[in-house]
Amino acid sequence: MKAILSFSLFVILSGAVFAGVERFLKPLKVNPQEQLFPGKANALIRAPFSMDRSHKVLALQKKELITSQRLEQLLSESIQHRFQAIGEIVVNLTSSWKTIELNSDFVLKLSDVSPDELSPSCFIRFSLWDSGKKVGNFALPIRVAQMRDIYVSARSITYGAKLSKEDFKLQRVDVLKQHANSVPGSTNLSSFQLDSYLSANSPLKWSNISKANLIKKGQVIDVFASGNGIYVTMKGLALEDGAMDSFVKVRNLSSEKEFHAKVLSENSVKVSL
Repeated sequence: MKAILSFSLFVILSGAVFAGVERFLKPLKVNPQEQLFPGKANALIRAPFSMDRSHKVLALQKKELITSQRLEQLLSESIQHRFQAIGEIVVNLTSSWKTIELNSDFVLKLSDVSPDELSPSCFIRFSLWDSGKKVGNFALPIRVAQMRDIYVSARSITYGAKLSKEDFKLQRVDVLKQHANSVPGSTNLSSFQLDSYLSANSPLKWSNISKANLIKKGQVIDVFASGNGIYVTMKGLALEDGAMDSFVKVRNLSSEKEFHAKVLSENSVKVSL
């Protein structure tokens, strides 16, 4: 009996002692947005590693391979600028070139061209600079072409004919070689005449043409005189042949006075008072 009473008393006391313990055993509420390890928060959200400006420039600097083709392009641009050449300059290397790698801000400095003029064959000296530092000096033989449009006859043209663009077609050629002295396609042909027979598909050379005489000796022409607010027109007699923009001797038909006047067209000249 005594044992039973002792056990009952133990149960009662245990219930009292452990009453309310369940509040400590309730599930722990955790906010998923909160970090379980607050001491490591900085390691988790820290911005990516950043470099100072100088390191950024070096890291972002692009590289470029200076191949033989790239060097030919650079030399073409340099020679065109040096001689202010019209048309397209094309350079071809005639010796081997070892490809090198430079930063994209490299500079090519052309120091010497021999001969110092546009020529089919040249010997050049240049230097390459990378980020302000000289990489080296170089010397190479090259071939140069100057590509331009020239006039080529579309049909046969007779001696003494006045030239017109309709009689020609344009053809792109290297004027430093067999087409040297060819008349470029930008030339106004209206004031020229042919001094020799020209067969079809022949390049027009400066030696083939001359300024066409617009005014003929003995021709009666209009004379326009101006100066000091005065403007006068009169008739005159041409005493010699004259091409466009040339000066010819003229005699005033009224006063018989002779003077020189500038040719304006096929039947008129201009003189300043």
